[in-house]
Amino acid sequence: MNTTQVKKSLILLLTATIWGTAFVAQSVGMDYVEPFTFTCARSIIGGIVLIPVILFFSKGKRPLVTKAELIGGICCGLALCAASNFQQIGIVHTTVGKAGFITALYVVIVPILGIFLKKKASFVVWIS
Repeated sequence: MNTTQVKKSLILLLTATIWGTAFVAQSVGMDYVEPFTFTCARSIIGGIVLIPVILFFSKGKRPLVTKAELIGGICCGLALCAASNFQQIGIVHTTVGKAGFITALYVVIVPILGIFLKKKASFVVWIS
């Protein structure tokens, strides 16, 4: 294994660790605030963290956004908002492990939904 592969594997491990521990943090957070408050605070913090990243990668120029990108961003944002709130409410009523399992089912659900949207997934995706 070369160093690039090791780096990629470690980044993947770090991502999985952060993703998995986030469910525990969400569950603990439900002891102190309501689901919508938690989701709102989490989204605001995420937005504030992204502002410097956007400015850095746009090199000080205002990033141009087309009308299609704006509409797509709004649609994706609304879907993410609904999904995050449903997940947060679900964590109140079930265990962290079950919530994580149900959330991870998107890996299976996306290719299945692709069949109905006439988007075929490759054989490698199905095996994965």
